[in-house]
Amino acid sequence: MKNLQRIIECRKGKRCNSPLSCRSCGESWRRGKFKQFVNTYNTLPTDIISYLVITSNSLNTLEKGIKDIYSLVNDIRELKKRDKISDFFLKVEISFGRKSLGYNPHINILFFGDIGTIKTLAENHNLTVWSRLKDNNEQTVKSIIWYMLKYNNLGIEKGEAVRIALRKRTTLMHSKRFNHKTISYVDEYIDLDFGWMGVYPIRSKAEIALRSEIRDDRAVLSKKLRDFIKLDTFNT
Repeated sequence: MKNLQRIIECRKGKRCNSPLSCRSCGESWRRGKFKQFVNTYNTLPTDIISYLVITSNSLNTLEKGIKDIYSLVNDIRELKKRDKISDFFLKVEISFGRKSLGYNPHINILFFGDIGTIKTLAENHNLTVWSRLKDNNEQTVKSIIWYMLKYNNLGIEKGEAVRIALRKRTTLMHSKRFNHKTISYVDEYIDLDFGWMGVYPIRSKAEIALRSEIRDDRAVLSKKLRDFIKLDTFNT
């Protein structure tokens, strides 16, 4: 109850520091970690970079799924310590799919170099690997990292369940190349350039709400029209 109260009261200048449950803190965490990456990133001398998503095949509890993927995370860290694999940027994510079987613990990895060792290691842990080769340029890399760091809107109850199941494990890991002094929670990063994302429309909350209302009204009208057509056809 105490954590729930802190999340509800979270506001600028009084953060609850619950990035798994609180959208405001989650977005602040995202911007801070992204800035850390930007401040350390230089195009690496390799033509091969890959984006991987590694998922647990476990149909058991959330805790079991998390344990499965962290068994791989620990091995990746050990391999990097021994200089057996290339540089990487990794985030553990737990999503909740409405159409899937509940929680979905998985690993997002941007990997700089050959992924053969990682794929073999994941398969040895009975994990599923999806991978795609990506262009090694600044815009592509930043786009992937920005996506990886996204806030996953689980809601307060599910977010708290994930926090407890993680047992204070870190969800963000990377090779030393991307080390940077930790940035505290802040509400704005005025010197962070997002020009690489191109031009996107910026809509107010009021406009988004209005668009949503219009979609709902259209759905109701469409149903009425379909029912009218069916009735008219039947009477004919």
